This record gives sequence, C-alpha cells and structure tokens, in this order.
Amino acid sequence: MPAGRAEARRSHLFASSSYLFLVLSTAIRLAAGLVLLKYLAWQFRPSIFGLLTQVMAVAAVFYLFAGGGITSGIIRNISAAQSQDERRRWMSAANTITLLSSIVLAAVALVLALFGSNAIFGDTGYAPVFVGVAAAQVLIGFGNLALAYFSAIGDNRTFATVQIVANILSLLLLITMTQFIGLRGAMLGLVVGPSLIGVVALWHFFRNVPHRGIFHIVWDRAALTDLLSYSAVMASSVTAVPLAQLLIRADLSKRLGWDAVGYWQAVAKISDANMTFVGVIIINYLLPQLSSRREAASALRFLLRFGSLMLGAFIAAGALIYALREYLLLFIYSEQFLNASSLVLPQLVGDGLKLITLLLYYYFLSRGRVLIVFAGELALAVALYGLYLAFVANYGAAAPIYAFASAYAGVPLVMIGLLYLKERAAL
Repeated sequence: MPAGRAEARRSHLFASSSYLFLVLSTAIRLAAGLVLLKYLAWQFRPSIFGLLTQVMAVAAVFYLFAGGGITSGIIRNISAAQSQDERRRWMSAANTITLLSSIVLAAVALVLALFGSNAIFGDTGYAPVFVGVAAAQVLIGFGNLALAYFSAIGDNRTFATVQIVANILSLLLLITMTQFIGLRGAMLGLVVGPSLIGVVALWHFFRNVPHRGIFHIVWDRAALTDLLSYSAVMASSVTAVPLAQLLIRADLSKRLGWDAVGYWQAVAKISDANMTFVGVIIINYLLPQLSSRREAASALRFLLRFGSLMLGAFIAAGALIYALREYLLLFIYSEQFLNASSLVLPQLVGDGLKLITLLLYYYFLSRGRVLIVFAGELALAVALYGLYLAFVANYGAAAPIYAFASAYAGVPLVMIGLLYLKERAAL
C-alpha cells in the first residue's frame, strides 16, 4: 500500500474512533442522567421532584452562560484558525471574558440568594442554592473554555474522557450528599456537581495542551468584540427560553402545585436525555464542519445531508420512545409518574421542531450571522410564555408542553424563509 494512502487510512480510522469515543461519552452522560432521575424519583415524591427541576434549571442558566457564553464563538474561530498564534489570540481574549463574566455572574447569584429565593422557589430557605452557584462560576467558566478548545481542535477523545469522568463523579457526589443531608443535600449536589466538569477539564488541559501564552488576560478589541457577539447569542439562548420556563414553573406551581410541575418535568427530562445526543453532535461535529467550509453553497449541501440523517434518526428514536412511554416512565421514575404518559407525544413533536431549529441556528452561527439567532431566541421565549398563559386555563399541566410545541412550530418557518433570502444565490 502506498505511504500516502496508508497515512490517509490511519487518519480516517483515528477520526472515526475519536467520534465513536464522543458517542460513548454521550451515552454514559445520558445513562448518568437517567440514574440521577431514577434516584431522585425514588427518594422524593413528584412534588419534590418538580421543585428539584427548578434547582436544575437555575443551575443550567448560570452554568451554560458561565465564562461569558462564548463556547460557540471559540469553537468556530479556533476551528477556522490558520496558525497556533491565532489560536492563542482567541484563547487569550476568551480568558478576559471568562474572568470578568464569572465575577459578574457570581455577584448576580449572591444578589438572588439575598432577594430572589422566594420568587423562584416559593421559599426563602433555598438561598444556599444561589451561594453554591456563585462559588462554582470560575471553575465552570474556565472548564467550559477548555472543553471548547478540545472540541475546536477535533480532540473529541479528550472531550469525551472529561465528560465521562466528570459525570460519574458528579452523580456519586449527589447521591452521597442526598444520603447524608436529605433534600438540601440533593439541591447542593445538583448545584455543586457540575463544577467537577471544570476540575477535570482543566486538569486535562494543563496536562495535554502546550498552554504557554494561552492563559493570558489581554484586551484585543477586535477579538473581544467578535466573541462577545456570540456571548449575546448565548445570553439570549440560555437565559431567554430557560427564564421563560422558570416563570412557567413558578406560575404552574402556584396554580396546580409542584405535582403538576413534576409530571411536566418528568416528560421534559426524558426529552432532554434524547436531545443530549443532538446537542453534543451539533456543537462538536456540525458547527466545526460548517465553519471550516468557506463557501456558503458547500456548507448548505453539508447541512442538508447531515440534517436529513439526524432528523431521520430522531424520528426513529421518537417513535420508539412513544411506543414504550409507560415502560420508560416506570423504569426511569415510578408508578407515581404514569399520569405524565399523555404528555409524551406533544413533547416529541416539539422536540422534532426544535431539532430543525437548532440545525438552522448553527448554520447561521457558522456564517457569523449571530443577530438572526439572537432575535429568534428572544422571540421564542416571548412566544413560549405567552402561549403558556393562553393555554393553561384550558389544558392545565399540559399547557407548558403545548406552548413548547407551538412556539417551535413557527421558528423553523421563519428561519427557512431567512435562509432562502440570504442564500438564494448560493442555491
């Protein structure tokens, strides 16, 4: 075999094994998440489960935005960088944003600990949740930055290893804290556990990456402006829609009690598990692939091929979930959650529409058109909360899911129209 062909074959095999490792890590992350749900359902009744999902949501809003919400910008710019010096430039700018945003987010969390606990949880006794969030900001922020770097350079093996180790440690920490402290231990475990991803990610980064000149704090105005444009998108996507859902949980708990929230969230968490694969693949594979294609026509062709495969796989998985819905509710939760089985179908419909929206979002991000995604997420959050208020009187606990599916039904139509207008010449 010629040397060039042998080298190409080895590169292909290495890339394939790297992506297989990424799939494995996602499967383990999914399994850990399902074990977590089962454990919480076993320990607590549906009303407490609903309350704990509010804790998860608060942590998710802060942690997805930890470090400034620039993950997509780092992946796009570093994957497209032509030299190591250019990579250092983007990482140094990211360090500045990560440090400053961690300080700001920690301050916001402490303010909420003092004044916001009653509004979000209906009880001032849950303020320590926000203190834990504040304490974890720096670790999670720089951990997100390290993971984004691994993803951007195609080091999916290290990315996957971090996810596997950190998710297992996080699950063990939560179980230990719950067993010894009870409900408050479960809450703190949900808040503190994700910081272990930052610990493991940074440990791998300093061991495996030549980091000289990377962790500098610099004021590169052009790089900061570029990354902050992605931060604006992330701010809308991780605060607008989740904030609408936080408000919905709070309102639904007052109208129908935390039991209704628990049934809704039992179905939503199964959906989140299904969408975990989608998110990992889109961020770590699709976005770098689209960003590396300079021509819009080439990127669109890849998007259509890849999107068709993902949508087909999602429909197959969704059909299986629907057919086994009652068995899944029993297996993941308990008999107390079987009342949620009627919510599965509208949730799956909404998830399918969300997948189409995400594919279009990341195409626009790869082209640097962040304002479109920013506006889309803000509009989606307003529609989600408005539709919930319109539906809740008639549909009760099903209203949040009907609102979710209805809101996502409109977004892909607008995105496809914008795509046609923007890329008509490329087509």
